[in-house]
Formats: sequence, C-alpha cells, structure tokens
Amino acid sequence: MNVDLLGDNTPRATPAVLTVSQLNARVKELLEDEFGEVLVEGEISSWRTYPSGHSYFDLKDAASRVSAVMFSGRRRFLRFEPEVGMRVMLRCRVTLYEKDGRFQVSALSMEPLGEGALEVAFRQLHERLEKEGLFDPARKKEIPDRPHRVGLVTSREGAALRDMLRVFKERAPIVELVVLHTQVQGEGAASSIASAIQRADEGLASMGHPLDLIITGRGGGSREDLWAFNEEEVVRAIAGCGTPLISAVGHEVDTSLSDLAADESALTPTAAAERVARGWLDVARDVAGLIHDARRAVETILASLDDKLSRFLREPVFRRPEAPLESLAQRLDALYERMSREARHQQQMKRTHLAGMVPKLRVLSPQKKILVSVSKLDDNLKRLRMANGSFLQNRADALETAAGRLELVSPLAVLARGYSLAYKEPAGALVKKAEDVRAGESVRLRLSQGGLICRVEEVFPEGEGP
Repeated sequence: MNVDLLGDNTPRATPAVLTVSQLNARVKELLEDEFGEVLVEGEISSWRTYPSGHSYFDLKDAASRVSAVMFSGRRRFLRFEPEVGMRVMLRCRVTLYEKDGRFQVSALSMEPLGEGALEVAFRQLHERLEKEGLFDPARKKEIPDRPHRVGLVTSREGAALRDMLRVFKERAPIVELVVLHTQVQGEGAASSIASAIQRADEGLASMGHPLDLIITGRGGGSREDLWAFNEEEVVRAIAGCGTPLISAVGHEVDTSLSDLAADESALTPTAAAERVARGWLDVARDVAGLIHDARRAVETILASLDDKLSRFLREPVFRRPEAPLESLAQRLDALYERMSREARHQQQMKRTHLAGMVPKLRVLSPQKKILVSVSKLDDNLKRLRMANGSFLQNRADALETAAGRLELVSPLAVLARGYSLAYKEPAGALVKKAEDVRAGESVRLRLSQGGLICRVEEVFPEGEGP
C-alpha cells in the first residue's frame, strides 16, 4: 500500500488502480447484488429486434429513460408484440453492459398496462390477419343443410363432445359422426388442433371418406383456456380448410379468431350441433306431416266407404241375401225339368223314325249302289284332279302375269331405280310439292333399302332449280 503524508502529518491510503473492465465488472456486481429482480413500469420509446431474436428497447417516463434488453429465450414467451408507445410493466434485473459501460435492465417478463397481454395479442393478430383477408365473408363456404358425414374436432374427454353426440343422437341419428381427438388447451394445443383439422379435411378425403362438414371447438373456460383457438396456426388451418367448417368455442360471450375465420360460428358446441341437425329435423317434420296428411286422407276414405257400406247393408238384398239365390235355384230346377222332357220327346221321335226306315233298307240293299257309287267316285276324283291341276296352272300363270304388271307400277320398283319418297317430320305426311315444306324443317326419305332423316336447306318453286 502506498502512503501519502499530508500537511497535518496524517497518512492517507492511495486508491487501488483498476482497469476499465475491472471497474465495469465491479459496478455490474454491485448493481445486481443491490437490486436483484425489480418491477419497473414505463413507456416503450423504441423497439429493435435483431436476427438473433434479442430485442433492445428504451423504457421512459416523464423525466427519465433507461436502456433495456429482452433476450430471445425470454421473448419467445411473450403472447403479444411490443409496440412503441405501449405502457408496460417489466420484471427485470438491473445490470451493466460491461463492454460499453452502459447501465441497462434485462427484462425477464413483460405485461402491458391497461390492456392485458392476451387482449393485446388478440388485437394485433386480428388486425394482421384481417388485412390478409382471412376474415373476409366473400371467402366463406356455404354450410350444407343436411350433411351426411360430420367431423367433430375436439377433445374426447370434454363435455363439448358429449353434448354434441347427445344432440345428434336425439335430433339427427342419420348423420355419420367422425370424432378426431385433439388437445384443446395448454402447451401444444394449437399444433394439435391445426393437425386434427388437416386430417379431417385432407386425410379422410385422400382415404376416400370425405366429410361434408367439420365442427371444431370446446366448452367454456377462462381466456387462457380458450387461447389455443386464437393462435395463428389454428386460424390459418381453419381459413385454409377445403371442407365447410363451423367454429364453436366457449360460451355465448366468448369470441375467438377461429370463429371469425370459420365459414360459420356457433355460440356453443351444443348450438353448433343443433344448427347442423336443424336441416334433418325439417325433413323429419315434413315426413311426419306427409304421414299425418296421408293418415287423415285414408281415414276420410275409410269413413266414406264405411258410410256407403252402411247404406248398402240397409238394402233388402243385403238384409236377406239368400232370397235371390233361392229364386234362381227354383228357376234352374224348372228349366232342367223342361230340358229333360224335351230330350225324351226328341229321343222317342228318332226311335220311331228309325224303326220305319228298317224295312225300306232291307228291301233296297245298299251294297250294289255302293259299288257303283265307288266307281263313279273314282272317275270323278280323276277328273277332279286333272281339272284342279289345270285350274291351278292357269291361276299360277295369271298370278305371275299380274305380279309382273304390279312390279312395273310398284313404288318399290321405282325406288330401286334410284328414286325416293319424302315424308314430313314428325307427322309423316307424303311430300308431293316443294311448297309442302319450308327451309329448316326435317324430312324423312325412304329409299329402296333403308331411309334418311334430312334437313331442308332451301326450297325451289316449280320450274326453278338450284
């Protein structure tokens, strides 16, 4: 130690000589030991983020300014993007940047003052995605009235899934449901939801089982619980989904960015299921109405028939239906008796006539007459055969001559020489004059073999030609 003798003869210690680096290191140590972690509020007056991910900014109040840094490891936990002019509360360590000897604070966390961090993040992402057109109503797809296959993208353990399954079972059991489980809150929930939406949209379609509609969402909770449905990854997955999609997040008072990007939003998952089932309920009501109308019509017809039957049964014929049959039976018996008597009388007359013919037949033996008759019959048959042959030959010759004359005047023979017959379409009337048809009409030409359907391009009067 060096000693300096002063005028009063009192020795004084000489300060140790420090390098600049040693001085800055000592000051840094003293600052960090003295302050530790502190809370500082102020307004961000500048903000710069470098490729390394570290952000440098100034924090000021009405009278002073302090430099600050937030390293990338801390910054990645921010849910919002800090902006110049934003009032914030920093949890930070007071330190010194030794290289430049610059006093600064190192931010460990940051919360906006006034608006909460989630509200700021919501507003900033909403403004950015709205500029990109993700919330534009013109890009939204129409929700089908009666979908057959519906995908439910939600947690299989949540009450939202149970409520939607109950609604579909009660109101639209015809709908085929495909449940795609996803994490709906906590770290990794956004990636899980976006992946499940992509599987529902593209994965099922590639396997030949495309969905008609997707419902994604969850039941109510705090703003932090519902935050996964405000993440940019989920919002872009919904906006890029090719299948019509309904977002149903939280309770009636909750609005998420997923609701704004979806083709349609519902107040709750239950309301979404009721919205989808409504089309099938309308069909069920229409069918029930038709069944009711048909039943009323059948009842009316049956009542009318019953009334007619009652009137018929009051007629005498229905009071004693066997009476006409008894009368007919008696008439039938009388007719049978008359027919029997007439048959016996005719039989007796035939017997008497035959008995009178027997003596005459005995006197006139038929054998000789039969022989003569047979001879005459043979001669007649020979002449008849000759006459018949000559007659048929004459007829054949006459027929051949007539056929030749007919062939000469037959229209078919004319057609065979290259002519044709024209008929109007579709009536089928024969066209005899050019004036019978007009340009543009169709005519059917009959040829010697087959026919043609032709369109008239131009009509020439008699005496003129093309």
